[in-house]
Amino acid sequence: MEKKKVIETIQEYLQGELKSSRVEPTERDAQEIQRLLTMYKFLPSREYAPDDVIIPSSLVQLRFGTTEAYYFITPQGGGLITRVEGKPVQVITPQSPLGEVLLGKKTGDEVKVEIRGVVREYKIIAVT
Repeated sequence: MEKKKVIETIQEYLQGELKSSRVEPTERDAQEIQRLLTMYKFLPSREYAPDDVIIPSSLVQLRFGTTEAYYFITPQGGGLITRVEGKPVQVITPQSPLGEVLLGKKTGDEVKVEIRGVVREYKIIAVT
């Protein structure tokens, strides 16, 4: 999965929320969406070597049991879940429990994180 495609999909979603005819966003919501759009526009992108560590702006593929999932670590705006190429991608921040344990890890590492009182073990499959 391409990180560029993930960023484009998130930007399209946010722009849609800003222009949504369902509910007019409050001024505060509109400012937050604009701030996130600016962040995504200037979010640094780089090529990762196999031994590079996870940082904010990393797209991480994880395995939990037999399930694989994608997580995009951004400085702010976590919680959004979108679909890219038919696969779900969840946006998380470095302050989230999963984001915190992923920072500094690399492909092949295993991490444990407690979420809502349950300890989960993940294997890092890929970092882009």
